[in-house]
Amino acid sequence: MGLSIKEIIQADFFKDCVVLAGHGGLDNQIQGVAILDAPDGFNWTEGKELVVSSGYVFKQNPGLFEEYIKSDKFVKISGMLLKIDRYIKTVPDHIIESCNKLNIPLINIPSKPSWMDVINQLNVIVMNKNIKRYKIGNINPNNFSDLTYNARKIDKILSQIENEMNFPAMLYDLSSEKAYYSSTKFTELSSDLNIEDFWNPSFEHTKEILCDNLKMVRYRFVDAKYERPYSWITIPITVDDKINAYFVVVEATELIDYFDQFSIRIGFLLLQSLYEQMLVAQSIGDAGFEKFILDIINKDMIDTSVISKRAYELNIDINSKYYFLMLRQTNRKTSLISYKNKLRAIVNNFLQLEARMAIIDENNCLIIFRKDESLSEKQSIELIESLVNGLVKRLEKNIKDIDLIFGFSDVNGTIYEAKRSYHRCVQAINIGKLLYPKKNYLTYSELGVFAWININEDELDIILKDISQLLHSEEYNEHLIILKAYLENKMNFSLTAKQLYLHINTVRKKIEEINDLIKIDLDEPMNRLKLEVLLELFK
Repeated sequence: MGLSIKEIIQADFFKDCVVLAGHGGLDNQIQGVAILDAPDGFNWTEGKELVVSSGYVFKQNPGLFEEYIKSDKFVKISGMLLKIDRYIKTVPDHIIESCNKLNIPLINIPSKPSWMDVINQLNVIVMNKNIKRYKIGNINPNNFSDLTYNARKIDKILSQIENEMNFPAMLYDLSSEKAYYSSTKFTELSSDLNIEDFWNPSFEHTKEILCDNLKMVRYRFVDAKYERPYSWITIPITVDDKINAYFVVVEATELIDYFDQFSIRIGFLLLQSLYEQMLVAQSIGDAGFEKFILDIINKDMIDTSVISKRAYELNIDINSKYYFLMLRQTNRKTSLISYKNKLRAIVNNFLQLEARMAIIDENNCLIIFRKDESLSEKQSIELIESLVNGLVKRLEKNIKDIDLIFGFSDVNGTIYEAKRSYHRCVQAINIGKLLYPKKNYLTYSELGVFAWININEDELDIILKDISQLLHSEEYNEHLIILKAYLENKMNFSLTAKQLYLHINTVRKKIEEINDLIKIDLDEPMNRLKLEVLLELFK
């Protein structure tokens, strides 16, 4: 949708123009400008143009004006600007009558303005009109976690593009792999295409560069189901030389006109600016939040008034409950911190809950979720676990050679308890990976008594290695049964034999073999307790 004739003549630049005929067509839409300076020039008009002429061509070619009025080309134009004072002093009555009948405004424009000035002013009117319609407000730089607010801005820009041009639009965010649509019309018109086809078509197509600087491209392909070639326009949203998203407008079988491209460019610039502001705001907010968490963890910041003040500055609700999740990268060939920006973008854009991230060191980061009070404890934990599963796939897809393990403190608490929650995450990973070596998502509650028994990671690792043969070999199933009974009966051979219906010498022999295998001093009470707990855990 371009400009109407009425909008043009209401502009200050065109205030001296006079509508001579065709008042009924003042709402006609203009989608381009055509200059008539040759006798057969009107043959190259396609419709909806504002035709401008000094009148010289009509003076030099008597009868041409009448011929043009009667042609099938004239009825398709939106209006005509004519410098009557230059070469044509009057307009014949029958031409006035034809314009009135066809509702095609005939407008007398003063002789002074050049065609360049006229066309530039039309462009200015289009841009000003579009800019006024894109009233989406400003980002609040202090509200770093309000991603839904930014999503609403994106939706508003896209819907305005469709309202202005009647062509549906989409923004596809690469980090979150999420598509935003101006309306359902977009998916209806593009149901045969995959998302990636919009910037990397998987079929034969043509490619037309509409703006090299913006990398604005029109893709077209021919399909028997359409009478005319199917097309769309794609522009990448780039921040720091990295493509963050793709902005797409589907034309289908109609092409966007000249003035509509202004609307696309303005929409693109708003989206580009939005992404840049989001990046800056998020970066500032993340840096402040990261320092806040590190100060609590490493500097023993325990003064509640200090924590409250810092939390308020960072828009953290001190009354809310939070879940803490530790993400650890264990592949020594790569470093998580070297992918800091990509990691942050994926985490911020992918997670549906209110979540914030803090890089702890080279290969560890902490993700903090605010508990949704509308969900039960079980629902909250299940939702976070499902999000982690999706997050793993996204991270592995985007970060090369990444090897992840998660430790989840499934006991929620306030931000004042951040240090305790952090250590629960660390313990879930350090102890949990020994107890459950095949799992990459470990929760604090799964540690059982090992969450509170004073046993360090190295010591547990040694015990597990010592009893690994008993635990993982069918050959030692009987030994394992005898060992458990032996410990339960306080190392009494007779009671153990009686309980298992075995000869006492059989029990003695098996315990000797076990001692040779595990090399643990069973006379030490604490060793026996740890061993009993492990055997119970792996029963």
